[in-house]
Amino acid sequence: MAKMVYTTEKGADEAMRDSRKRQMLQTMITGALLIFFTGFVHVWSIFTPYVMKETGWAEGTVSLAFYLANCSFVLGNILGGRLNGKLGAKKVVALGGGLFAGGIALSGLAIRLAPTALYLTYGLVMGVGSGMAYAVILDTAQKWFPERTGFASGVVVTSNGLCGFFMAPMSRMLLARFGVGTSFLVTAALTAAAWLLSAFFLRTPENTGTGKAAAALKGRQYTAPEMLKTGMYYELTLAMFFGLMPYYLISPVSQTFQMEHGVLESVAVASVMIGALLNASLRLLLPTLADRLGRFRCVRALLAVSFASMLLLASGNGTMVVIGVVLAYGCFGGVMGNFPSLTSMVFGLKHAGENYGYVMIGMILSALGAPLIRSWLSALGLTGAGMYFAGAVFAAAAILLLILLERENHQTERKGATA
Repeated sequence: MAKMVYTTEKGADEAMRDSRKRQMLQTMITGALLIFFTGFVHVWSIFTPYVMKETGWAEGTVSLAFYLANCSFVLGNILGGRLNGKLGAKKVVALGGGLFAGGIALSGLAIRLAPTALYLTYGLVMGVGSGMAYAVILDTAQKWFPERTGFASGVVVTSNGLCGFFMAPMSRMLLARFGVGTSFLVTAALTAAAWLLSAFFLRTPENTGTGKAAAALKGRQYTAPEMLKTGMYYELTLAMFFGLMPYYLISPVSQTFQMEHGVLESVAVASVMIGALLNASLRLLLPTLADRLGRFRCVRALLAVSFASMLLLASGNGTMVVIGVVLAYGCFGGVMGNFPSLTSMVFGLKHAGENYGYVMIGMILSALGAPLIRSWLSALGLTGAGMYFAGAVFAAAAILLLILLERENHQTERKGATA
């Protein structure tokens, strides 16, 4: 009789483990699929000439939609992270994914009206919706792997990075054959399919009060208001700002800069494609490695490579310039892959979605600030080598900020342990 009870209990435990594993896989796979489409904003440069041709709008008018979408994406991360604690992950993904897919679909109609309509649909509705979905799925993924948050966040942000590589040729084909409106509708339909799958299958892990999940929730779990009162938040956000600046300085001109230094056009294009693959690869590989070797150590090493890439660009040597471009693209992916789990490590896992949304303000400031910094440096006569020496300074500043952050984080942990 006792043996029968033991066997029954063992079978129940195995069934529970199998169910948990199935829920985790369904959440990660469908979540990564929806996150893939959040990278759609990064193929906007493919849409720009077609939108200009169909509407007659100026390039600056069309480009503004891209910048607004990036800004509202961060706003969506903050909003999604906050609503996650009140409504639950499934409801927030359902709401955010609906806004995301709906914003893309409405953008196809907006181009027939006025730029303000495009700014509202693509720049605001799509941006906020994609940010809400991104924040919640990223937060949920880390909670499924509390002891391997780098791996979990790496899977999510890697799928985002791969979007440009796969969607760029597809978008180009759709735009050439069917025009802008139909291209938006097709993309919206694909996004809606991913949204419905993710909203249906997404599950948050249960029993977070025991085992490894409980260990990950030990220590102080900062709410966003509490985090914003700390110096560590500003060190981390500024580190993201400075760490991404080298990429944003070279990215808009990477192809022409290489050709100006004697690189063949075919090689310059290939370097950007290889850089995009390295970007996506490091979003997963480096955070996973950081789970074992230490997050601060890996991010500092990454920024040291970014520093070196700027010196290669400043050298003016054709071969070195090509290598520098590839490394700069890869380092961008490494930063974007590591900072979600770095934020969770410093400020806790409980409010990770909303907290990382605030840290991403550093990304927006870097993206918007890079053109201004380029113009300012050019006005000072710092073009070419001078421009990328400045990029190396930005990378070095990010390393110093992370050293300060690590020291302060250790002090905070020691105080918590003795309290």
